[in-house]
Amino acid sequence: MQHLYLGAVAFGVTLLLASFVLGGKDTDHGDSGHHEGDVGVGLAWAPVGSLRFWVFFLTFGGGVGYALEKLGSSTIVAAIGAGVIGWFAGALAVTVIRKLTKHSVSSEVGAAELVGTTGTLLLPVGPGQPGKVRVEVKGRAEDFVAHLVEDGGNLPTGTSVLIVSEGERGSLLVAKSDV
Repeated sequence: MQHLYLGAVAFGVTLLLASFVLGGKDTDHGDSGHHEGDVGVGLAWAPVGSLRFWVFFLTFGGGVGYALEKLGSSTIVAAIGAGVIGWFAGALAVTVIRKLTKHSVSSEVGAAELVGTTGTLLLPVGPGQPGKVRVEVKGRAEDFVAHLVEDGGNLPTGTSVLIVSEGERGSLLVAKSDV
């Protein structure tokens, strides 16, 4: 059995190193499609669809099984210990990462967040003629497609505009700013 445990450790460590080197993301399908507020818990306690779970299950379970056998435990005790510790390590890793990603802060800027701010036209905009607006937000400049909400004349490049609302596919509806 020692070879099986060492193989599990080697495979788990290989998966871990590959995820570091390749920078892959865990698909984390272990929640069975249930999200916060759902009544059922689904298979959240059994996150076997998560690569992260298997990395920790194999690495820690294999390590514990190998150690228990080397310490003179019976094959049954080593197998149960390996399974329990591996399962606990995998489930804990998945739970911790889920909690961290659930409460993480993103620097992405959505068009809806920009309503009420001002920007500067990079390309002129007019009725039926989309332009481009640059908005300074969260310490950086973001460019968006702009559509005019008023039926007035064209607004030239460099005009200060007010973001009125979000348009289709992340574009912004703008009006001439009085500022």
